[in-house]
Amino acid sequence: MEILLGTVCVCLFVILAVVLWKYISMKLNIRHFSRELEKMKDSGYRQPVKVSDFDRDIVELAVKVNEHTDIQRRLGAEYEKSKKQLGTVISGISHDFRTPLTASLGYLQMIEKSGELSGKNAEYLAVAMQKNRCLKELSDEFFELTKIENGGEEPDISEVNLSNVLTEALLEQHSWIAQRNISAGIEVADGIVIRTDRRYLTRILDNLMSNAQKYAADSFSAVLERDGDRIRLRVSNTLEDAEAVDADRVFEPFYRMDARTAGGSGLGLYVVKLLCERLGWNVSASISSDVFTVEILI
Repeated sequence: MEILLGTVCVCLFVILAVVLWKYISMKLNIRHFSRELEKMKDSGYRQPVKVSDFDRDIVELAVKVNEHTDIQRRLGAEYEKSKKQLGTVISGISHDFRTPLTASLGYLQMIEKSGELSGKNAEYLAVAMQKNRCLKELSDEFFELTKIENGGEEPDISEVNLSNVLTEALLEQHSWIAQRNISAGIEVADGIVIRTDRRYLTRILDNLMSNAQKYAADSFSAVLERDGDRIRLRVSNTLEDAEAVDADRVFEPFYRMDARTAGGSGLGLYVVKLLCERLGWNVSASISSDVFTVEILI
């Protein structure tokens, strides 16, 4: 009887040990899977999931995970290839489109300068020139956008006096501000020098000013200041109908804050966002009362 009881105890101990070993092994493999899946978030990680347990179900799970990962990588590569091809096509079309548009606008300007048209014909000419300028602006933005989205040239980083560049950009806004009797508030701290790509910076400022020009109701402001170790740039303007604007969508391509506005493609702030991301800057938009603000933290 004692021998039988001892045998049973030994068997139970062996079974318990096996179950415990399987449990520990499963926990270790789950943790291993979790670490490997975390590594796969990095697009450059190419190692397949491996297991140290030869349990059929665990091995099958590893195989399925690796197959799924391979499919996702292949789809991602195909998507990037298609996106680049589409960008190349759009860039080519935009380039071909700009050439006749530029020539057409030139001929229209020559007709305007000749002064041979009057009355209704002069009005028709003015409308044709306006539409041509809108089309040229749109084609230029598409051309620039495809270059940015496809990587384009690497940023040429150098020291740039942001205070001076911003001041120059603001001085260029004087005509429309005065013409529309816009109240302007400018606060630009002196001597702020940053390392950046001057072309990107100029395009960002041009787009911010253009956006303010299109939508400013009665006031416009620009503030450049130091905020601890960071530089903060804010460009603000009042809106005619602030409730109709969704601040969460203004950086989406083709989103226009006022559909009634004749000009603009809805790409200006989208390009600002792309360029800021390439430079490692944070950009955000907000609306307080009827004031729309774009803020860049450098």
